[in-house]
Amino acid sequence: MLYYNLFGEKKILSQKPKQTTINLILNLTFQGWKKICNVVIKRFGNSKDAEYRMMRYLLDNSIPLTLDIYAVLFRSGFFEGYLESVAPLIFLSDVFYWTSKNHPIINILKNNLPIFNDYFVENFHSSIRNQTAESNSIQQIIQKAKIIDAERTNNFCFVNSRNPIISHTKLDYLEKKTSLFLLSLFDNIYHNIGNTQQINKKKYPNFCLPTFDVNVDVKVLPLAWNTKTKPFDNKFCDAEKCLLSNNLDLSNNIVLTCGHAYHKQCLDLLKNNFEDENNNSLSEDNNDENIENNLEIIESNIDNLFEILY
Repeated sequence: MLYYNLFGEKKILSQKPKQTTINLILNLTFQGWKKICNVVIKRFGNSKDAEYRMMRYLLDNSIPLTLDIYAVLFRSGFFEGYLESVAPLIFLSDVFYWTSKNHPIINILKNNLPIFNDYFVENFHSSIRNQTAESNSIQQIIQKAKIIDAERTNNFCFVNSRNPIISHTKLDYLEKKTSLFLLSLFDNIYHNIGNTQQINKKKYPNFCLPTFDVNVDVKVLPLAWNTKTKPFDNKFCDAEKCLLSNNLDLSNNIVLTCGHAYHKQCLDLLKNNFEDENNNSLSEDNNDENIENNLEIIESNIDNLFEILY
């Protein structure tokens, strides 16, 4: 919807968009959201509506993570973060081997991570993908790869120049247009608050999103809807033993990122009860074997506090 809103309905979006197009749309969405987020958040308040929470998670978490993970974790030289997040298994195997042998390359790698860059391979692969079709044979793809390489490295080749840079003025215009699109979208969501319905009782149920007029798998929604204890529709607080009023001061209400909501007193009580149970189980017997078993039980309790459906 956003692409056609920005560039017109006659503009065709390919099934496999170029990376520059994907990056442009993500950046416009993120920048457009930053301009209006305070207005939207103030209007919705502590709403637990599934569509609203889904969009908030997308705009506040998923898109920024997608934009920043390469730049922050890799290009910044954060070696541990890179290993934990995006390093291929074969690369990890090499790292473990170099570490075990105290090979000097491991220190070079840690101190100069941005130099070890797979951009050139990714960029060349993107060029091949953009200039070939699925129907091409293996030989045709190989031949095209040779042509692309020759165009890049040999001066005797004529290449059609391309300038993908967008002016600051046009970027600003597109960001403001994105903000208007998102405002309109959230206005529609606001008028559909409470209308998101579960349409079946399967293990992984489907939900009808009225604003988008589509049925989606539960996995599309935030984590709270993927647990057995789903957010209540008829009251604010999701604590089972909550006796407080729904009309309590908004400053006392907390909506977690996952979508569950609590009064501050109820959330504090849940935390205290959980900590007490864990402390009691640890203090019953403090030998090494039992401590290890108790730690496993605690981890299991954490996982099962809101048991995920899949």
